[in-house]
Amino acid sequence: MRGVGVRDDLHAHGKVPGTGETVVMHGRITIENSGEMRRNLSQALRTKPATLYVDLSDVWYIDTSGLATLVEAARIARGQGTRLIVGGMKDQPRYLFEITHLDRLFDTSTPEVTT
Repeated sequence: MRGVGVRDDLHAHGKVPGTGETVVMHGRITIENSGEMRRNLSQALRTKPATLYVDLSDVWYIDTSGLATLVEAARIARGQGTRLIVGGMKDQPRYLFEITHLDRLFDTSTPEVTT
């Protein structure tokens, strides 16, 4: 059940100046909206950027369908030579990455900012 004023749905926006291509996710990532996440990541990867940063700093919950979507994006990125960085994880998303050992698969470094 949704609470009034609680933002629990997925939102995304892209391109943060100076960091390369960036997709910023907000809210909960679940099976109900992981398709939207997949579309956002696919659109960003379609341009074949050198680096794609996925910012999860405003994501407070991710389920296994969200993880699978990130694994798929990593596979596509690797195949086209794009460096995929997943960052900003805290609490439940970080814990899920750790217990599934996906933290070893993904680059979780901070993107380099150019001026």
